[in-house]
Amino acid sequence: MWLSRLFSGRKGAQYPKGYSASAAPHHFGEYGDNTREALTSPKSFGGFTSDFTVKDSSAYDFLWTIKSFSKLPADNESKQTSGRFEAKGYSWKLILYPNGNIVNGQISLYLMLSRATSHPTEAVFKVSYELFLFNQKTGSTLSQKGENLVQVQDEMGFRNLIDLKRFKDSSNGYLLNESCMFGVKIFQVVPIQTNTECLQPVEKISHEYTWKIENFSKIDKKKSHERKFTAGDYLWSIVIHPEGDQKSDIKVKGKNVSLYLYYNGSIYDGSSTKVSAEFSLTIIDQIGGNHKKKTYTEVFKCAHPGWGRKDFIPHKDFIDPTLGFIVNDTCIIEAKVAVLALVK
Repeated sequence: MWLSRLFSGRKGAQYPKGYSASAAPHHFGEYGDNTREALTSPKSFGGFTSDFTVKDSSAYDFLWTIKSFSKLPADNESKQTSGRFEAKGYSWKLILYPNGNIVNGQISLYLMLSRATSHPTEAVFKVSYELFLFNQKTGSTLSQKGENLVQVQDEMGFRNLIDLKRFKDSSNGYLLNESCMFGVKIFQVVPIQTNTECLQPVEKISHEYTWKIENFSKIDKKKSHERKFTAGDYLWSIVIHPEGDQKSDIKVKGKNVSLYLYYNGSIYDGSSTKVSAEFSLTIIDQIGGNHKKKTYTEVFKCAHPGWGRKDFIPHKDFIDPTLGFIVNDTCIIEAKVAVLALVK
């Protein structure tokens, strides 16, 4: 499994006042206000009639307008996905996390390679691109550039495109009348013929995290539920599907509980986008101590499905009150993880 690995962007990037330059695990990039021609007459983008348009729209591969922004879910597990669009002979989507996908209080924006029909499933591509947020008052754009190695369905982009407070301040022009516009320009897509990997061992330090899910009977069992946590220098997530991963085959769906560990990158920079880690996931038996535990050693990459089992425990055993996995309407999950090496 390949990870979106970003090549180093150009040096000397200028950051606007008030912007926090904390790096995302998905990228190194360039951040700046790149001036475009002023926005002019109304035009339709993404199925909505926008109150503004871009005079030089040919400069972009896709423009995405979002209206009624305040009605979007505010939790950092929600995301909005654009329709599929074509550029450079491939299919793409834009993905927006309205309150940040790793850290709350940010606008996170990603580009996803949706389809590459003329290439094998495991093909790897070097993608150069730029993502934009439009200033509706001045017609200028706030933008970041990136260059990643990706496979189909990988996300690449920026978890800190702009601070959410700055974005929502109407005086800045990014969100006006509950409407905003994003754009993307894809410069180059190059298929990579040979997969290479470099392993750099690090000191093994184990970390544990306990997730206590209370009022378990009240959560939506058909949806996945996620808890993010920090272990040392790395960001992780536990993801549970109480009635089975909906992407699983019909034999598993509804008959098992699915449980995974996801890797979300380093807390410091974008260099640790792929790691080798030893980890365990445990559902605690709160009565007899006969816990359900799985241990693995795998290579993780951020912005990609994690590791675990779609059939972690049979659903009938999980809900059996005599087995102790749910007591007083509470389920307890423990994750233990130790990074063994950085993979580049």
